[in-house]
Amino acid sequence: MSRWLIATMTSVLFIALVVAVSGFEALLADVEPITQPDATPYLGPAMVVSVAIVVFLATAAGAREGNPGVTGLVAAATSYLVMLGVGAVGYALLRGDATELLVFPAGSALGPFVVGTVVVALVCVVGGIAVVRHQARATGAASEGSGSGPGPVSGGPGRTSAPAPDARGSDGGPR
Repeated sequence: MSRWLIATMTSVLFIALVVAVSGFEALLADVEPITQPDATPYLGPAMVVSVAIVVFLATAAGAREGNPGVTGLVAAATSYLVMLGVGAVGYALLRGDATELLVFPAGSALGPFVVGTVVVALVCVVGGIAVVRHQARATGAASEGSGSGPGPVSGGPGRTSAPAPDARGSDGGPR
């Protein structure tokens, strides 16, 4: 599969896991994802979608090269900043108060919704990169192993692409 397809699937998985984790946090700890009572119901989903874009880009970029753990940590830090930034801008625009650009992130920085989302982003990015790398190794080993070694392999040096003779006669029965 292409790295873009795996990055897309990783982003969709990320959104599903954030919904599940946030639901369990709200159920078990009796906390709201967005604690501001006058926030629009679209603020939380906007924050999650912005982090999903970070997860998509980090998975696609990290699939080519680099350490998956480092890429995951960079994606987690970026997710944290982007999530707080989108939330701060959205809430400041909603309230019409520029001081919310500092107050919203200060109040939400260590909240369970933000921390849980960042942890899920880290796990998804590292997992998505691991899947891409595993598939690359598996297809690389399969393509390397197909043209080397003993045995009748068609398409090798000095060999033809003709099919091997069949042990049956022309009528399909035994010879």
